[in-house]
Amino acid sequence: MKNLFKGLLVAGLSALTLTACGGETATNDKLVIGMECNYQPFNWTAFAESEHTLPIFGANGEYADGYDVAVAKYLSEATGKEVEIHRMVWDNLIPSLNAGTINMVLAGMTDTPERRQSIDFTDPYLSSDLAFLIKTTDLEANFPDNSASNPATYEELLTAFSGEVLVCQANVVGDGFIDTYFSSVDSSIHHNTATTSYPLAAQQVASGVAFAMPAELPVVEAMTNINDNLSVLYVDDSFLQGEDQNGMKVSIGVKKGNQELIDLLNDALAKLSDEQRQQMMGDAATRSAE
Repeated sequence: MKNLFKGLLVAGLSALTLTACGGETATNDKLVIGMECNYQPFNWTAFAESEHTLPIFGANGEYADGYDVAVAKYLSEATGKEVEIHRMVWDNLIPSLNAGTINMVLAGMTDTPERRQSIDFTDPYLSSDLAFLIKTTDLEANFPDNSASNPATYEELLTAFSGEVLVCQANVVGDGFIDTYFSSVDSSIHHNTATTSYPLAAQQVASGVAFAMPAELPVVEAMTNINDNLSVLYVDDSFLQGEDQNGMKVSIGVKKGNQELIDLLNDALAKLSDEQRQQMMGDAATRSAE
């Protein structure tokens, strides 16, 4: 998948947290957005400008694309504000928000109680389902009738994962799910060290280092484009408890107390229909495979 492997090449560049122009604190005069640009289909780095992209601040000839960028374009039009995209690693997003380098995290981030202690969130801008990335041969062997209409049960997952290795990206809800619902229930299920990105976790599954990777369904669908030997394992995620049920929803992070920006964004999101959101995500997932 062309864009995916290019995204891996710029992972090192993403490690640099770019500061706002002149070191000034981001204000509500424009939408200064932080994202990884390495998290398909939510966001990734492109090397050609198109109707779907926005330039990455401080990165000449590199552009952000993806569902988050489509939402950013929509928000820009709805609010009449300019957008500025800053590329940074996942762990730098919230610190950069609180430091004022950016004023929004639009990066496929879930509103969790832990994150809510340090930042505020808008209403969700996408709701999804839990799924697992798995080798096609393992899917056929363990879940021969698996489909969106016939998802695997929790008991079936525990049986198939017993004695196997699971992996995920660091500091995302899926990584926490591995311990909470699998390795703590069956000690033979090994939780591999989390990777810095979903593409790197997906590579472990493709190479056989890991058996499966949990993530939001659109992310898993996009990761199947790494090679033809990877598939989506659909699951009945009703086993998720309490706040974990919110783990498949993503919201925009805003600095605590910036109610003006939250209200502005929520007003705009309220006008974006579910059909539009699903179309935008579907289009982004298709582009990520090109």
